[in-house]
Amino acid sequence: MRCVLKHSSSYDNANWDNVKAFLALYRAKDYEAAAESLGVDGSTLRRKIQSLEVVLGYSLFVKENNRWALAPGTEDVLKAAVDMESATRLFFGLTPGDKGGVIKVSIPFVLVNQFSDVLIAFRKIYPEFTFDISSDARFVDLEREGFDFAIRLARPISNMNSLKIKRLGTFGLGVFGSASYIDDIVDEFGKDALRDKSDLIKTGIGFSYKPHDFVFGLLDWEQLGFYGNIKIMCDDLESCARFCDKGAGLAILPKFLAHRYPNMSCVYDASDTLMAELWLISRLDMKSDWQVVLGNMLSAKSKEMEVS
Repeated sequence: MRCVLKHSSSYDNANWDNVKAFLALYRAKDYEAAAESLGVDGSTLRRKIQSLEVVLGYSLFVKENNRWALAPGTEDVLKAAVDMESATRLFFGLTPGDKGGVIKVSIPFVLVNQFSDVLIAFRKIYPEFTFDISSDARFVDLEREGFDFAIRLARPISNMNSLKIKRLGTFGLGVFGSASYIDDIVDEFGKDALRDKSDLIKTGIGFSYKPHDFVFGLLDWEQLGFYGNIKIMCDDLESCARFCDKGAGLAILPKFLAHRYPNMSCVYDASDTLMAELWLISRLDMKSDWQVVLGNMLSAKSKEMEVS
């Protein structure tokens, strides 16, 4: 028996480019970043989103905290769009089984929480790929150790002849301490004593960062106006944050990390003068379809960290 599709003006006016625009804005949550990922300007992206909304008959996004979020009740639209994306890639032979493989990635443990959802979302588009993830704090040697990608908190400045690099974004820093620790110092010595009497937690000792522009390896507490004594040194940011949260002293931390700990308070926001960078390092040429998609998804996620 032959199946006959019921006529639908929405179906007749379907436009894959507009659906791609919808997915790009959903992932980036920012028109500029989404437009950049598609290689178009912001006004073109807005026209595509508006055209899709006209066809569907309702709004797809709402603005929340200066970011564009999926409008309530449109979750089924998102699922259909993701399914459409996967089907399109399969239709054009971009993800056949014999083109899958293992992607070996190095992500510092402090960033795993940020980027795990990106890797999960990527696998929904490219299910034939498997991720082999190392969360070692050190900066791995991609060529020697066989890694395809690395996300780093520093820009490589040497030995880059055969590697590709892409800046994913920036993130602000601040001096943080647990609320109880700060209260204890203030109660005993007064508020102004936080800069002179606090124990300090230092990050960066033991990092193999010499061939990188690694801001945490160069930080000087006195630059930020703090003159206490360093009591703990850690070679990874997550450990610094945990000691800080438990009341061991003050630590210079990325704001996105400190905000994971509800009892952490900011003593000094250094974002206006001190920014760190995230970089994607690759042994691959970053030209194939899946490499471009992964790079864009990582960039979009990084934009969220800039405003956290």
